[in-house]
Amino acid sequence: MHSKDLTSWNTVLTGHAGLTDHGRRLFDKMKLGYGISPTVEHYACLVDLLGRAGRIEEASDVVETMPMKPSGSIWGSILNSCRLKGKVSLAERAATELFELEPNNPGNYVVLSNVYANAGMWEGVNRVRELMKERGLKKEAGCSWLQIGSRIHTFVAGGGFQFRNSVEFKKVWNELADSMEEVRYIADTSVVLHDVNEEVKSIWVCGHSERVAVTFALVHTAAGIPIRITKNIRICADCHSWVKIVSMVTARVIVLRDTNRFHHFKGGACTCKDYW
Repeated sequence: MHSKDLTSWNTVLTGHAGLTDHGRRLFDKMKLGYGISPTVEHYACLVDLLGRAGRIEEASDVVETMPMKPSGSIWGSILNSCRLKGKVSLAERAATELFELEPNNPGNYVVLSNVYANAGMWEGVNRVRELMKERGLKKEAGCSWLQIGSRIHTFVAGGGFQFRNSVEFKKVWNELADSMEEVRYIADTSVVLHDVNEEVKSIWVCGHSERVAVTFALVHTAAGIPIRITKNIRICADCHSWVKIVSMVTARVIVLRDTNRFHHFKGGACTCKDYW
């Protein structure tokens, strides 16, 4: 690799997810070995690479020492890593920067709320909610849609009552519930950002739009046909786990596009390797 342009280096670094040490060596080699000064995009790739590996402190050190102002994508990567690893203090720092860089992006506020909720810090959740209210921001309602034949079918979180009350839905849903029990799946209710009891949280999680959409597809498509769904916000951690299991017990390929990336579920695994 004697000569690479900046875009090629960006691609190389991105492609080393899961090979963190190798990716870090390549990054260091850009300037020392090839005389190429990393851009903010290359730093974003490095921070994402370290965050995926759970090396959040190291990623934070990169942010603090980089020679240019960190971008929103860099702070967003830090915030998302903190969500996955429960790093509250660093999440607050990243969110503060994001609120300055992207004041009208409700997604950043929601991720910080997730961090607080996972830590049981409901006062923090309420503070974020009030801040969003002051700034005129609203969390977008979860919505998923899929195409079967020439028709687009749309489902909203907590909606779809007519289908959810149908005999076809209940049959498939109960079969999936039995399969979930066999693999000892337990709903992760921490994704619910409200201080309510566990029973209510479980009900709310089960009503997420992607679950209803997946079940609808299972009812209305033939066995073995891939399922393709689009979602308007990030898929929550529990639904991600749920879809992985569905892909395994039904032997279906499920492709779900959320606001972060494409998720290709097959045989109980996802191409994102549980980081998105």
